[in-house]
Amino acid sequence: MLVRLALRDFRNVERTSWSPGSGTQLLLGGNGAGKTTLLEAVYLLTTTRSFRTAQLADCCRNGQSAFHLRGEFGARPRRLELGWSAAGPRHRAVDGIEIPLAEHVAVQPVLAWTRAEGELLAGAPGVRRRFFDRALVSWRPGALAGLGRYQRALAGKRALLARGERRGLDAWNELLAREGAEVAARRAELVAALAAHLAPLAAETGLSLPEISIAYEPALPAALAGSAALGAAFAAQTGAELARRQPLAGPHRDEIAIRLGGRPARRGASAGERKAAGLLLLAAQARLLAAAGAAPLLLLDDLDTELDATRLAAVWRALAGSPQLLATSNRPEIWRPLPVAGRWRVTAGEVTAEAG
Repeated sequence: MLVRLALRDFRNVERTSWSPGSGTQLLLGGNGAGKTTLLEAVYLLTTTRSFRTAQLADCCRNGQSAFHLRGEFGARPRRLELGWSAAGPRHRAVDGIEIPLAEHVAVQPVLAWTRAEGELLAGAPGVRRRFFDRALVSWRPGALAGLGRYQRALAGKRALLARGERRGLDAWNELLAREGAEVAARRAELVAALAAHLAPLAAETGLSLPEISIAYEPALPAALAGSAALGAAFAAQTGAELARRQPLAGPHRDEIAIRLGGRPARRGASAGERKAAGLLLLAAQARLLAAAGAAPLLLLDDLDTELDATRLAAVWRALAGSPQLLATSNRPEIWRPLPVAGRWRVTAGEVTAEAG
């Protein structure tokens, strides 16, 4: 749970601090007011990544060359800090000490719904991999290292293939097989665990949707048979990869299929149905983490867009049981009937409590 947040020279905010309460917290304000900036700051502090940019320099306030974030999280608050400066390396710390990344992200598990997740059901497979991998890292923080090792090995193999070199490929394939089999096993475990939460959630909330289902579909099915089988599958495609000068298949091309009523969700479903289904998946992730003793902080940007009042109320029921949820909106009228623990007005980055 976020106890206190402080920003300096971040995006459009010169300086501000905010102390939200527990439960559901709603941030209201017009476009450009700084609502998304506050969520981004929380996400960056807890994950060390932004959900808006890969370049932290983009997060500096105009005319500045550095920013600093600080947050206190938990019942016995732990202090997370993250700073960036053009003059030196990024600074991150927990209680004043830089700790391994997997330990850092485990301090406060976080799940987010942002503009990027709008493509979850209809977009490319990479959108779904990122969505589920983020939940995987929150559920099993040790998976972060394995995902990183796989990506580094893939980059090495990709560089070799780009030069058209055969020598050295066997070594890269061996490494990729070991790490890729672990990634596949963890993804399969996650999807199976999430699937068990979906039907009960849909029934509890009364969400009017065709039955939603998810399935892990590895690009190389041999990945689920272990590293030796995956290594053989990599070896079998070596000739084609050398001809194309790029890796052709592996966990980096996996699919997590999402279906509504037995059909691919990207076909036929309306934008509102797709968003409601995606938020139900997020709620399932939150349930899974809570059951594992790592209840997440939920960050929901522009939650109400593309949702009518009935669907908004249904997904709110699915999500609102979390210990803390931070949501943004620029439509205060649609929220009046819904139970919200705290309402806040954001103006030029400043946050003030609203009465009632």
